[in-house]
Amino acid sequence: MGKESTHTRRRTLQSICGVAVAGLTGLAGCSSSGDSDQTTRTTDAGTQTTTETQTTTTANETTEQEEETTESGLEAADFVENPEEIHPTLVEETSVPSDEVLLGFRLEDSSLPFTTEVYRAPDDAEVQATETYDTQDLSQVDLLPESPQALDTVDTDREDIHYGTTTIGEPLKVTLVARHDSDTIDWSAWSRTGYPYDGHDEEDPALEVDCYCGGMNYTAPSGGTWARVIQVTPTERVDTGTTVALNWTSSRL
Repeated sequence: MGKESTHTRRRTLQSICGVAVAGLTGLAGCSSSGDSDQTTRTTDAGTQTTTETQTTTTANETTEQEEETTESGLEAADFVENPEEIHPTLVEETSVPSDEVLLGFRLEDSSLPFTTEVYRAPDDAEVQATETYDTQDLSQVDLLPESPQALDTVDTDREDIHYGTTTIGEPLKVTLVARHDSDTIDWSAWSRTGYPYDGHDEEDPALEVDCYCGGMNYTAPSGGTWARVIQVTPTERVDTGTTVALNWTSSRL
C-alpha cells in the first residue's frame, strides 16, 4: 500500500468558463467582452458589410464556446445542479426524527469515469484530510473506519442521494471515496448548492460546510483510491425535522 497527499490547489474555473450550465452562478465575466472586435465598413455597402462582420463574429464566439465545452468534457444537458429538483424525492423516500436534521449528499459527477462513494468517517479523522492509495481495498484506507459503513442512499434516475441525520450543532462527518481503474484523472468540484438551505458564501450560514472545495485539484490514481473527509453542520437557523438536499457538481480538469 502507498499513499500521497493531494493538497495542490489550482485555479480550475478558467477551464469551464465557456460552459453554459443551468443555475450555475459565480462565473460571470469569464467570457470575452468583445471590445477588440473590429467592424469593417465600405462606402458603397456599409450596412451589409457591418452585418456580415457581426454575424461572423457571433459565429466565431459560438464555435469557441463549443470547443471549450468539448475540451472540458462538459455539456449543459449532462448536469442537474438544482437540489430543489431532488428534494421531494429525498423527503418522500426518507424519514427524519423530529429532533434531528437529515442531510442528503448528491455528487453530480456524471462527467467523471467513476461514481463517488460516501462513507461515515472515523471519529478522529481530520476534516479536509485528503489521501490517495495504490489499492482499492477499503480496509487499507485509513480515512475510513476499520469496518467502512456507507451512508444509506435514495435511488434516482441519475446519481444516488446519500443521506444521514445529525442534530443541531453536531457535524455529520463523511469520507468521499473514488475508486478508479483507468488512467489517473484530475478533477475538481466547482459548484455547491443546497435546498432549502445552502450555506455557501454566507456570513451566518444555516449550514457550515467543510469542504469539498472548488479551486482544488483532486487526483484519482489509476487502479487506486482517492479519499477526502468533509462534514456538514446544521446551525440553529435550521429547524429540527428538516430534510436538506445538497449538491456538488464536479468535472475533470
